[in-house]
Amino acid sequence: MNEYEYTGNKTRNYFTAYLQKCIRWKRKNYLQKKEKIRDMEERLEDDLQMEYGMTVEEMAEARYKEELLLRECDKNYPEWDELSDQRLVASLLLLREEERRLIYQHVFEERSFEEMGALNGMAKERVKGVYYYAIRKIRGLMRGEK
Repeated sequence: MNEYEYTGNKTRNYFTAYLQKCIRWKRKNYLQKKEKIRDMEERLEDDLQMEYGMTVEEMAEARYKEELLLRECDKNYPEWDELSDQRLVASLLLLREEERRLIYQHVFEERSFEEMGALNGMAKERVKGVYYYAIRKIRGLMRGEK
C-alpha cells in the first residue's frame, strides 16, 4: 500500500466536516444576532433619552412613583416597609406608636391637626407638639444623632 493512499472512512470524514461547518455557521449566526440585538437596544435607549430627556432606568423610577401616587389617590397608602429609603424606615420604626400614627395621618392621609386631634382624642396643640417633636426626632436619627 502506498503512503499516499487514503485508508480511512470517507463518509465519516465528510460527515465530520459537515458538522464542523454547521457548528461554525450556527455560532457565527448566534453572535451576529446577539450583536444586532445589542445595537438595537443601544439605539433605542439613545432615542428614548433624546426624546424624553431621561434614561430607561429613570423612566422606570418615574413610572413607579406615578403608580404610588395613583394608589394614594385611591386612598391606598404604602406601608412603612414599602418605603424606599431604608434610613427613613429605620427612623420611623424607632418612633413611638403614637408618633408614627400621627405622622401617617398627617403625611399620607393628609388630615389636618384638628381632624387628627378628634380621631385620637387629643387637643389640637398636643397633636402639633407630638407631630413636630417626631419630625425633629426623625431628622436627628437620619443625621446619625441618638
